[in-house]
This record gives sequence, C-alpha cells and structure tokens, in this order.
Amino acid sequence: MIPYFQSILPRTTPQGGNLPYWLLFISVVSVFNSYQTYRSKDLELTKKVYEREATSDHPRPQVTHLSARTFGTWTLITSIVRFYGAYFLANKQIYELVQFTFAVAAFHFISEWLVYKTCKLGKGLAGPLVVSSISTVWMFLQKDFYVGAY
Repeated sequence: MIPYFQSILPRTTPQGGNLPYWLLFISVVSVFNSYQTYRSKDLELTKKVYEREATSDHPRPQVTHLSARTFGTWTLITSIVRFYGAYFLANKQIYELVQFTFAVAAFHFISEWLVYKTCKLGKGLAGPLVVSSISTVWMFLQKDFYVGAY
C-alpha cells in the first residue's frame, strides 16, 4: 500500500526538497475550501476571513453567497494551477504561474486587511495570509533549485 502512495506523490529534485509536497497539500486543502463556499448555507468559514470590527463609518461588510462562490471559484482555479505545479516544478513557466497565484493571493489578503479594511487580523485571515506570504517567499528563494532540476 505504501509504494502505491509513493508512486502518486510528486517527484522532488535529486537533492530533495519539500515544495512539491507542499503544493500538493495546499492544492487538496484548497479544493475542500472551494467546495464549502458552494455548499455552506451560512458561509461561516468565508465570513471568518472577511470579518472586521464594525464602526459607525464602516458597518460590518456582508459576505454574500455570490461573493463566496466567486471566491470559491478563484480558489479552485488556483488549486488546479498549484496541483500542476506540484508535478511540473522544473518547468519555468508553470513554476512562475504557481508563484503568481500565491503572490496575487498575498496581495489580495493584505490589501483587504490594510487598504479596504474588510478583514481583521485574526483566526480567519491568519491562515490564508500566512500560506500565501510564506509560499510566495519560499518559491522566490527556491526557484533556481527547482527550475530545470529534474
């Protein structure tokens, strides 16, 4: 049974490296996150990401079913790109596409938090912010290690 699971995991470089496994993990988790935006009646998880303190100037923003499904669709597309990246990191163009999915996500979450104020730093925002930011930096620092290494 173990050899079967090893055979479906992405390859890494001859020198090792965990980025392909990370991308596969994030891709699978993102598919489930995307799924819940379509199935959830109360949108609890999406509302945790886009919650902020209500003030008289800015009432609490409303997360709608449409905005949740749009976010879910975007998440599904990025998970597909990251899935391909897990298996084809040596391809420079695919590597860069995967890297851009994390950079755009980091920009989105940071701007929603600091510019648009639709998020507050808390449990809901911490996960996506940490994953997108760390993954962007990790991929930037490791590009030469993976591109063309297989």
